[in-house]
Amino acid sequence: MKPLLQCDDTDLEQVLTGLAPYLRGTLENGVRRALWLHADQVHLEHVLGTAVGDEDSAAGQVVEHAFADPETLDRELLAISPGMMVVGAKAVLPFSSEALAVMGRARSRALEQALEQLGSADLARACAEALPETVREALGEPTWSQDPSAESAEDLSRLDPEGHLFQGFSVTAKRSLVRACRSAHNRQERSITSMGLLLATLEEDPALRTSSGWSPGKIRSAAGGQTLPVPDPPDGPLTPSPALAALLVRLPSGADSLDFLAASLAGAEAELAACFSRHRITPDLVERARGAFRDPPEAPPESVY
Repeated sequence: MKPLLQCDDTDLEQVLTGLAPYLRGTLENGVRRALWLHADQVHLEHVLGTAVGDEDSAAGQVVEHAFADPETLDRELLAISPGMMVVGAKAVLPFSSEALAVMGRARSRALEQALEQLGSADLARACAEALPETVREALGEPTWSQDPSAESAEDLSRLDPEGHLFQGFSVTAKRSLVRACRSAHNRQERSITSMGLLLATLEEDPALRTSSGWSPGKIRSAAGGQTLPVPDPPDGPLTPSPALAALLVRLPSGADSLDFLAASLAGAEAELAACFSRHRITPDLVERARGAFRDPPEAPPESVY
């Protein structure tokens, strides 16, 4: 099987070959996590999240030894990881590939129409178009009225053709994204779908429910419990970020997940260092754990991100 971590540097390739099998597998799972988050490269945070979230790895055992909460640590690492996602107070989730495509179409249409903002009606319309045809026919044709901006003229974030995907979203549209994240998390889903976005937008905007004639209950009834299939993340491969590549070449031959964790903490930037410090995971703790915890001899199984 072709490696997911793409290396164009001969020195780095040699370093990777010399790593312990479990850490090599952890790096591959870090790439899977990066792909799940729609990142352009695999970063240190992606691999760390995979390592400390694996209770079989030495790094994961250190987390348990520190009496840290793995779920909270995972959420905090996700929140600072590069990717396309919603960071909420109690949940962090990426969008599915089809949800990103739907929002891209909504943004393109809003720019073509020279709208000042992408409102909740624009978002709902694009999500509705992604519903199965049988569901749309059962619901009937809606009327998507534009929602007035909740922002003052001074704070209005007008759509910019050069802006990022979420630039120019109205306040209500942004709140819909957060609600969709929270609802998907409560349903134990691994990503935010366009169906989830549509339901959240209608829940967030009572005026839109009235004008469209659609409601979350009617949509669920018309769907009959069916949901849009969530496509798998892209296959990769991805290249390591410069910071991750620089760290990897400093690892000793045969390095394991504890070596990786120690090196990450030794040179961690303020945000990452603070994340681990809150959970009492320090370089001193990792050093004291050497010899007490070891990675399994074989590579880990493929992760579910």
